[in-house]
Amino acid sequence: EVESVLGEGGMGIVFKAKHLKLGRFVALKMSRAGCYGSEHDQERFRREAESVAALRHPNVVQIYDVGDLEGRPFYTMELMEGGNLAQKQAGVPLASKEAARLAATLSEAVHAAHQGGIIHRDLKPANVLFDDHG
Repeated sequence: EVESVLGEGGMGIVFKAKHLKLGRFVALKMSRAGCYGSEHDQERFRREAESVAALRHPNVVQIYDVGDLEGRPFYTMELMEGGNLAQKQAGVPLASKEAARLAATLSEAVHAAHQGGIIHRDLKPANVLFDDHG
């Protein structure tokens, strides 16, 4: 049950949705190309979801479900409701200690992804997400 659009990127659109089986809100990412995308695009989207789902790190968003709806690949993931780094900064640099803490946390998460064979090709402040606890 889709609530609203959270964001759009090159590969997909992310919605806030209610996962009916889990009974909670999730982020639902659907392939932008959908059933009109090439087989290669659809396979790349699925591989992305499966690779991230295999990661276990407290600072990497968790994948809950991977599937296909009428030829459109999708996956559901942990909903991060604390905004993103671009919003938090609002054009103003972070305080030194906060920036150092965040850089260390982000480095550990990226290292975990690299250990899992994943390279984040679009790492930017808008893609650094926070939960509702910061």
